[in-house]
Amino acid sequence: MSHCPDKSDACFQGNFAAVARVLGLSSAAAEGFAPGWSASQASFPPGGPAFLRPAFVVDTCAALGLSDEIATAIIESLGMFDGNEPLQRLAWHCSRARLASGHIEFCPATGTWTTRLDDLPPWGRMFYPHVLLSAGPRMIELHRDRGIPAEITRATAGDVELWMRDYRARHGRWGLAYAGWLTNHFLGRVYRLGRLQFRFERFDRAFHALRRCGDGRVVVVAEDGMRDDGGAVRANPVSPTGEILPEPVDLPGDQWQTVLHRGDAALGVHIPAGRVGPSRDGPMDFDDCGRSFRWAIEFFARHFPEFGFRAFQCESWLLDPQLGRLLPPESNIRRFQEEVYLLPAAGADDSQMFDRVFGRRYDDIRQAPQDTMLRRVIVNHILAAGEFRTAACILLPDDLNWGAKVYRK
Repeated sequence: MSHCPDKSDACFQGNFAAVARVLGLSSAAAEGFAPGWSASQASFPPGGPAFLRPAFVVDTCAALGLSDEIATAIIESLGMFDGNEPLQRLAWHCSRARLASGHIEFCPATGTWTTRLDDLPPWGRMFYPHVLLSAGPRMIELHRDRGIPAEITRATAGDVELWMRDYRARHGRWGLAYAGWLTNHFLGRVYRLGRLQFRFERFDRAFHALRRCGDGRVVVVAEDGMRDDGGAVRANPVSPTGEILPEPVDLPGDQWQTVLHRGDAALGVHIPAGRVGPSRDGPMDFDDCGRSFRWAIEFFARHFPEFGFRAFQCESWLLDPQLGRLLPPESNIRRFQEEVYLLPAAGADDSQMFDRVFGRRYDDIRQAPQDTMLRRVIVNHILAAGEFRTAACILLPDDLNWGAKVYRK
């Protein structure tokens, strides 16, 4: 058995604090990883985890459709586990405590890895890929049990490669800073269907959507200050462009039906930066997005009929209504916004936009690159004392008529 650190009598198996000291984890990181340590260590294999062997990496990467280049990068980093029992135990713990679910949870409790480890040389930047791959066989089995085609499994797992390539583009070497979002893929909560990804969620925003009998018109109202008097709703409406209007409206219960409540099942929509491999998707093609929404309705009805989602929802910098006003009519971003019902997002800021569009924040925005129309529009708006902020949206499945601008009419 390995010696315990600092000549302690406690072993790594029952002493997470010792492991955290040896690996240099911050107190915040240690607090996030500690829960369930004793339970996971009880099953730690004597020879170390099988997923930390080259054959496992090769086979799993091939099964998930990851490129040889990614497989090679992960294999080459296996040496960091050699003779490092604390690191092996931490990898086993993360795999067992966070990724060992044998069933798909539609609305899991929040809380997964948000800790950045790539500032912990020499192991931090390549730790998460190994932990995620450990769940590859279970992910394949979960998908197979639901009758999900292998090409969708591979497309979904491809997000690992996308984020590892993004890391290399930013830092000049392979790595993965975070794994929180990617755990959803390996636990069967996220699926990539063409251009878009969809995740099991709940609608947890302070708004309600009502539909008028007869013509089917939809109005979203703010929950704050809303009153329900014998079936009649009085509340401040939200315009489809995302502004909460100051004057309340009365919606009689015999004419309006609430079709989306807080807590209803919803499909979260994520717009990935691009597909895996050396090439990128480029712009989020408008027609491709429409095909993804239609595919999602068919896919989840077939493979997860018990979920019964009431709405698509999304939160992104791409949904800032200001972008819709600043960009030309043919812009994919503007056209996307015109197909959904925009909503304000609580605590919104511009950090996501700077990260996605420029890769970082600029103290002097004039130094930011302006080689695309989107970048020029953003820079010019900020120079004119404008601001940006993340926004949200919903799209009710019954209103999916891509290209018809249903909510704007």
